Amino acid sequence: MADTVNLTIKISPELKEQIKLLAIENQTSMSYEITQRVEASLGGAAADSHRAEADESDVLSATELKQVRSLLKKQKQKKKK
Repeated sequence: MADTVNLTIKISPELKEQIKLLAIENQTSMSYEITQRVEASLGGAAADSHRAEADESDVLSATELKQVRSLLKKQKQKKKK
């Protein structure tokens, strides 16, 4: 995996929700979805490389992703108590 850096940006709640839905639909993280779209818009070959890696890897279904999120949320709530 390539080195990455954190980037904080401000976007509208509507855009965030749209990205979230696209990420769920594509069974990826929001970060990955954003990275792919930015790289594609810049015409970089890196986007094609990342897409090929994603196709080869196992991905979670939308249902599985919801289950994982639910478990993580429950675990976080237990730690608060």
